[in-house]
Amino acid sequence: MEYVKVSRDIFKPIRDMVKIGLYKNEREALRSLVHDQATHKVDYYTKKIGEMEKKYMMNFSDFEQNIDAKTGDESFGEWDDFILWESYIKSRQYWKKLA
Repeated sequence: MEYVKVSRDIFKPIRDMVKIGLYKNEREALRSLVHDQATHKVDYYTKKIGEMEKKYMMNFSDFEQNIDAKTGDESFGEWDDFILWESYIKSRQYWKKLA
């Protein structure tokens, strides 16, 4: 297991949340904060994926097939969107594991 050295003052807000009873201990607080962040990220990437689906009126799999099937001049804009869209999907998958 790896450890990261963190300054004690970073934990003050967490200790304060425990003191006022929002969490039973620092571990629970950190776990909850990470879960909340992961949930927020999943929502964010889901929204971004939805924007791409709306823009191209198809899901990523169909878009990928269209990109692969194209012959002739490439659309750099579509390739940029493909890379971006793929990154949204991978990022959402990553954050879903933590949520």
